[in-house]
Amino acid sequence: MHSPPASRPALSRALRAGAIAALVGMAGCSQEDSASSTATAPDAPAAPTTQAAPAPSGPALAATLKRGELMALVFPGWEDKDDSRSGTVQLPDIGNDGKPVKGSEGEQEADITPREVVRLDDTHAVMLTETVPLDDQGQPINGHVSGAWIGAYFFEQGTDGWTLAKRSDGVDYLGFMGNIGQTKVERIAPQRFVLTTTSGSCWQGSCGTWFSVYELGTGTVHELVTGIPLSATNSGADEACEQVLKNERPDTPPRGSCFDVDGTPEFVLGTDDEPGDMRIVFSGAQTTNASNRVQTVDRTVVYSYRKGRYVPGDGRNPVPGL
Repeated sequence: MHSPPASRPALSRALRAGAIAALVGMAGCSQEDSASSTATAPDAPAAPTTQAAPAPSGPALAATLKRGELMALVFPGWEDKDDSRSGTVQLPDIGNDGKPVKGSEGEQEADITPREVVRLDDTHAVMLTETVPLDDQGQPINGHVSGAWIGAYFFEQGTDGWTLAKRSDGVDYLGFMGNIGQTKVERIAPQRFVLTTTSGSCWQGSCGTWFSVYELGTGTVHELVTGIPLSATNSGADEACEQVLKNERPDTPPRGSCFDVDGTPEFVLGTDDEPGDMRIVFSGAQTTNASNRVQTVDRTVVYSYRKGRYVPGDGRNPVPGL
């Protein structure tokens, strides 16, 4: 499981200065019922959290890949209402260090929101959810340092509709304020899909975002890379920095270095046997402690696909630490 420390570096400009709250409840682009998204994604290595689906006590199948139908199939009684999104899941507890506590897995009530539905091929699909455990009063645990779980539910199509084949209530735990951030589905090869997440927050005016990538198989979700610093700015923490980065002279010098750096990920479409590189194009401006001279940031960092992971290749990540 990945959970960046409290001092970890940064997330995207869209989350900064008031936009962080906009992440709550934001769903990425769904590929449900889309003929153009039909492809065959090979299975990734089995994840230890994946369990065989229990016999359903609600609907036995879903006629379509609409989110509401799939959620009712997995969580009988679930409704898309502010006070009716809860379901029962198997999750470990989260310790004071923000990491899952080994051996603490148990049944929990949680607020569950569908994020993405991806049709992987003619007979397989996966639904990705955001899962926030509830406290003893039935309220979502969504403090600043509290993240959310990514859940994955795998479906197979038969003659009468879609049935639940496997489930993994807790693929990974990440994010802030009970939110995993922005999600998006991308192709890394003609028949291979990934889920990307961009989560972040602000601390005393300094904001950052982090980027993670998970490959979607027909029965598993496989981590490719997590916690890449994607953006950082401290213009809200030091008013002088906002002026310096605009090449204006402040009345009072900045207390330290100033920075406003943002990255845009891009995936190079490879082959099904050899997915392409992931590139992050960084832009922005920054200074150093020794000088208020503004330096333009224009750099591309390449991550290569090697043995089921994205590993750093050319370039150095220019995002400053917070």
